[in-house]
Order: sequence, then structure tokens, then C-alpha cells
Amino acid sequence: MCTARQSPLQAWVANLRSRQSAGWQILTRAYNKLVMNESRGSVATYLSDSAKRHPDLPALVSGASTPAFKPYSFSQLDLSVDRAASKLCKAGISKGQKTLLFVNPGPNLIIWAFALFRVGAIPVVIDPGMGIKSFLSCIKRTRPEAMVGISKAFWISRLLPGSFRSVHFRYLVKEENGVCELSEKKAFASVQNEPDELAAIVFTSGSTGSPKGVRYLHQTFATQIHALQSVFGMQPGETDLTTLPIFGLFNPALGITSVLPEIDPRHPSRADPQKLVRALKDHEITTAFASPVIGKKVASACIKQKVLLPKMKRFFLAGAPVPPSLTEQLGGCLPNGRILVPYGATEALPVSWTEGSEIQKQKASILAGDGSLIGRPVAGAQVKILPAVRPPMPNFEKDYAGLNQGEIGEICVSGKMVTAGYDRMPGATCDARFKIGDAEFHRMGDLGYFDPSGSLRFLGRKAECVHTTNGPFETERCEPLINQLQCVQKCALIGLGSVPKQEPCLVVQPNRQEMRQRGEHALREEILNICRDSFLGFDIERVFFQKKIPVDARHNAKIHRLALSRKWTRLVARKAKLGKLP
Repeated sequence: MCTARQSPLQAWVANLRSRQSAGWQILTRAYNKLVMNESRGSVATYLSDSAKRHPDLPALVSGASTPAFKPYSFSQLDLSVDRAASKLCKAGISKGQKTLLFVNPGPNLIIWAFALFRVGAIPVVIDPGMGIKSFLSCIKRTRPEAMVGISKAFWISRLLPGSFRSVHFRYLVKEENGVCELSEKKAFASVQNEPDELAAIVFTSGSTGSPKGVRYLHQTFATQIHALQSVFGMQPGETDLTTLPIFGLFNPALGITSVLPEIDPRHPSRADPQKLVRALKDHEITTAFASPVIGKKVASACIKQKVLLPKMKRFFLAGAPVPPSLTEQLGGCLPNGRILVPYGATEALPVSWTEGSEIQKQKASILAGDGSLIGRPVAGAQVKILPAVRPPMPNFEKDYAGLNQGEIGEICVSGKMVTAGYDRMPGATCDARFKIGDAEFHRMGDLGYFDPSGSLRFLGRKAECVHTTNGPFETERCEPLINQLQCVQKCALIGLGSVPKQEPCLVVQPNRQEMRQRGEHALREEILNICRDSFLGFDIERVFFQKKIPVDARHNAKIHRLALSRKWTRLVARKAKLGKLP
């Protein structure tokens, strides 16, 4: 029997669910498709839709002063993906196969990624800059069945075959301009995928541990695409400066033109700011997504050249805490745009977001050690702050309903933006997940709290918190104040020794000009005096200068504090043994 608000089909499905039919999952999929009009297929389906709606709109454009490739319209991109998908099928690559994707950033990366989606294969995306040892370990653990790559990748697989033993199908990608002419006929029908099927495996950067392969479902990508539209207002016809290759997959699905700049994804911090600003101006960019490192370069270049970017609507900054000074500088270059700061991780994105103007309003509290502002949770995200304990997890449903406002703990999130755990790492998945009722939560590994306004504050990575005899000392309580000093280019709070009796110290990458003019002793005393006045109860008596502070490969912004801690603990112990410490 159906109620006044239910159709007969809805009532029929509801009755079957109440009986917990063995075929419930299949029937739910059919119900979602027929009644809820839930999209079926992969990200490649979104590209096909964009090609139908905007066939002549530019999809991919070279942002180099001398174009590196011919522009692709959405029709040409869609046809190129079809042609690539046909070649993959002939090579034996098919639905459900984990497939390593090793091609250079640019049109080929986007074409072959979408081609894998179109045949139903599962792209495995690994950061090229993580180091060969971690790189090979990721491949070996994933056990891919196929590989699509350039000749260099094939040579690596032959020279180091141990990690590639599971690979049975290979396709060599030639570095050629693959623009399809519109006269070519569409020759490939996309493989159908269900929303809850595995779409891709994307590895974390491994900034606070070994890289992990994150399992993305098709519905996860759909949720993220919807968030870009509904939360941030991104619309077809806009133009994006694509500084991160992964965003080259979202733009075609959104009907947005991707301008690919001259940038090495392995070293984004080395990008030429003049070339980036030129691309922003010449292509009338409306949106860009970059790390704070890139944002700082763009802001400095614009200020130096007295350049404004009136066409820009939004500039996303993510990957590391965003200082108030950067939002002020970069925001001043966007007379008609906003600085947007989303918060999330490979495992869950977006979780929350805020604007640069809000960060500027909280400048005093951020410098006072109240934590970086990361805004309010997005619609559909349930965020809780739970006690920061180490795994295995206690029974949260029984013991914790979440900490009160202002209490510091681990940020945990539930919602459709949360991915489906880690690939072939059941222990890591178990440690990172727990349930409260029917909601499954992911532990972000970040410390934070809700402030009185209801906004989230970020205090740093849980693994990087310094545990002293006077209590925990979070990185974001200290670093923002030191980073705004003119003599400091970058700093990291680390702990010497073992938990819970670590000695808090600072590692500083100094401003080279200041170091030359004033000397190491003067800079150290300035920093120590500020620490003594500002961080009562945490006696920072050591400042180590280092020419370059190590950062992650993806954003060149996340500091490897644990590596620094191990290094300086070892060096201090060695000097103490030799009697060279004061």
C-alpha cells in the first residue's frame, strides 16, 4: 500500500527494503535511476554532456607564451577520448582493471584519464615527485593489472620489474598532438558504471606518513562536481588556470575551459610568476586553484607590476594554511573577485570553506595562536570534534558525542564527499574510520575546534603536534606569528626527543637578504625574544636555520616536520655526545 506522497513504484521499493531482500542493492540502483533521476556513468559521462551542450567552446588551451599544443574544443576533446578509449579496448584494458597512468601533464593526461573512465578501467594516480622508493612501493601495494604510459614509464617498468609483476596489459602513449577533426565519427560507447563502483585510486602526498591509495567512487566525483557548482558557483563558459593536473579532470565535466600553464607539477614552487600572470591576463581567467606558494608568487608579481585581474571571480588557495597577509595581498589584485579557502584532504573534499576577507578579520586571533580559520562545513558534511586518541579507536558511539565548542580534538567528517577508504590497506582504513549511528566518519588527522561563531579552526596535523611536559603545543599556535616576521621565509615547529617530553624548537628558512645583512645571531635573538614573550609555558630556546625546509611534492606547501624532527634530534644528540652544545 502506498501513501498519498508515494507513487506505486516508490511503495513497492520501500516494501522490498523493509523485507531486506537479497536483491536490495540492485533494486536500489534501479530506483535511483528511474525515480530519483540519479546520474549513471562515470566522469566521462559529464564530458559527453559538455560536448553536446557546448561543442565549439574551448576545452583545453595552452597557457604558454608559445602554445605547446593546438586548442581543443569540447567536441574535439570528446572525440579524442573516444579514439583513445577504442585503442585501450584493443590493448585488452577493460572495466574494473586498476591501470597505472603515467603520461606527462597536458592534453594527453586529460585525454587518457577520461579514456580510462570511458572503458570502465580504474586509473591509479601517483605523485611523480614523491621519490622512487615510495613510488615503487605504491605500485607494488596496489597490484595494478594494466599500465598506460609514455616510453620513459615503460623503461622504468623493465628496469625495476619487481613492482610491476601484476601488470599484464600495456599501452604506449606517443607524445603527439591528438586533436580529432570534427569529421571523424564517434566510435565508442561509454561503459556504464554505477555510482557505488570504484572509479579511481588517488594517492595521498604522504606528508605525515607513507602515501596511501584513496578509493574514489563515481558518486564521490559526482559529489565534488556538484559542490564546485553549488557551493562555489562555477559555471560552464568560465576559464580556469589549471595549476594542479587533477583539476583538469573536473573542468571538462563542468564545461569550463582549462588553460594549462607552463608549470612543472613535480616542482610547482619553481613556476615563473611572470608567465602565470601573463596567462591570467591574456586568457581572461575567471577562476584558479593553487597552493599558497603559487598564490604568493602571483600576488608578488601583480603588486610589483601594478597589475589587476578584473576578470577573475575566484582564486582558490588550498593545500596548507593560508596566512592573512596573503589573502590581503592577493585579494587586492582581484577588484571583482574573491579569495576562497576550502579545507579538506584527498580522503574528503571539500569539508568546509571560508573567504579571504573573513581570514583578514581574524588576523589578530590567528597571530595570537587561535588557529587558522577554515570556515563552516559545506552542505552535506557532518563535522565533529572528537578526542585526539591514537588507534585502535574506542567505541565513539558509546563514549563520545563530540567535544564542546572551543575544545580541541581531531576533526572528523561524514558525508558523500568522504571516499571509500584506502586500497589494499584494511588496517589503515579501520584506524581512520568509525561509525556513530548510521553515519561513517573519517578521521582527518588534523587538530582543531569550533570557535564561538561556529567556524572551524585548524591547529595543525595531529602527528606533528609537539608533546611537552607542559602539554601539547600545536604547530598553528606558533608558526603564523613567526612566519610573518620579515627575517623569516618559512618556519616549522618541531619537537626534540620523545613523546611526552619533547623540547619545542623552531627550524627556520631565513630571508637570505636579512641573513646576509644582519647575521645569524641577530636573527636568532629576534625570534627567541618573540617566542619568550608569546608562548608562555612553552620554553623555546633553540632556533635552527636551514637553507631549505622540505615540503610535499603535490603542493610544495606541506612541511615535512616529522623528518625535520628526526634530523635535528639526531644532530643535537650527536653534538651533545661530542660535548659541542653550550
